[in-house]
Amino acid sequence: MEFGFTEHQEKLRKEIREFFSSELPEDYEPDTENMGKEVQAFMMQLKDKAVKKGYYVPGWPKEYGGAGYTEIDQGILDEEMGYAGVLWPDFLGLHLVGPTLMMIGTEEQKKRFIPPIARGETVCFEAFTEPEAGSDEANVQLKAVEDGDSFVLSGQKVFISGAFEPNWLFTLARTTQTVPKHRGLTLFLVPANLPGITFRPLPTMGGGRQNEIYFDEVRVSKEYLLGEINRGFYHAMMVFEFERRMTGAASRGKRQLEELIAFCKETKRDGKPLMEDPHVRDTLAGLAIQCEVQRLAGWHSTWAFAERDEIGPMPYDLSNYYAKKWAAPHAKAMTDIIGLYAQLRTGSKWVPMMGRLERMWKVTRSMHAGGTFEVIKIVLAQRGLGLPRIPAQLMTAAGEAIKKGSKSA
Repeated sequence: MEFGFTEHQEKLRKEIREFFSSELPEDYEPDTENMGKEVQAFMMQLKDKAVKKGYYVPGWPKEYGGAGYTEIDQGILDEEMGYAGVLWPDFLGLHLVGPTLMMIGTEEQKKRFIPPIARGETVCFEAFTEPEAGSDEANVQLKAVEDGDSFVLSGQKVFISGAFEPNWLFTLARTTQTVPKHRGLTLFLVPANLPGITFRPLPTMGGGRQNEIYFDEVRVSKEYLLGEINRGFYHAMMVFEFERRMTGAASRGKRQLEELIAFCKETKRDGKPLMEDPHVRDTLAGLAIQCEVQRLAGWHSTWAFAERDEIGPMPYDLSNYYAKKWAAPHAKAMTDIIGLYAQLRTGSKWVPMMGRLERMWKVTRSMHAGGTFEVIKIVLAQRGLGLPRIPAQLMTAAGEAIKKGSKSA
């Protein structure tokens, strides 16, 4: 595939790259998930500068605080942010909550909730996953019992990503016990500071933070219900389509690869630069090809979304598939090239590349966020290849067999 960008788009790319280059310090650690207070404060300041430049929600319609960027313009920004290794504190508000409100929110909800997100004044958590409801989103058990002009929420969420203190919890709850289960869920935007909500941090291998969230008879006004009652599952499926677009993921991998190539040119082993090793060159070439394939998949998704009025909705998205498929193999290949030094942690005296590969390897031990790789393959099989859905009875039997096997093990 060959494609190009207009003069305006190339100018925009240059301006965005110069912005991040001038604002990020030399010792900035791209894509770091270890968000201490100092890093969090810096990211908040950088976010405020991006808001003033119009780089925060540029792809949103102007009436919602955006700059009216085209989808291609937004893709350029995503790509440059990925290359810089920047992730905004309210990434989920920008990419999930805001777009969902535009689609299903009431006019009152749009006026109340969207402007603060666009101004960078909020942090939202996507609180969907539960101990028994991850890939099986229909199995959500967080109860929401109607009581007058409110709902009372009781239950638990787990593995909820986020290091910053949230203002809102974008969550699914069960409002009706019904068969099939997915017809009894409702979507809420819950104030995170309501009485009865408790957070328990879950540190991860990669240095990031997940959270357990407990709801103990939390009273939530009906004004925070999004969309239609008992139609939350269908709303959530729309949310996942926003979540799985990965235009900037390939550029993150490209930067890591460029840094590794520079390391291989400068570092000697047995008296020769690593780059002169045929196996190293072959590995790097393979990684470069895969990064470009992933980049093209991301741009195809961006283009298709831009042309959706003409060609209709795209039935599947390969960008997230490749992001999950190659994340762990790329990390292993890169650490294998460096050898035992790649295992040194950030801050160690002899650590190469500021410890980025060691962190990258640990982060890729779990790629569940936004849907497991197995779920992504099921979506591609059904939507891309037109294969039939697995019968519900077979899915249930397989699930029970897996549970039985894990208990016996």
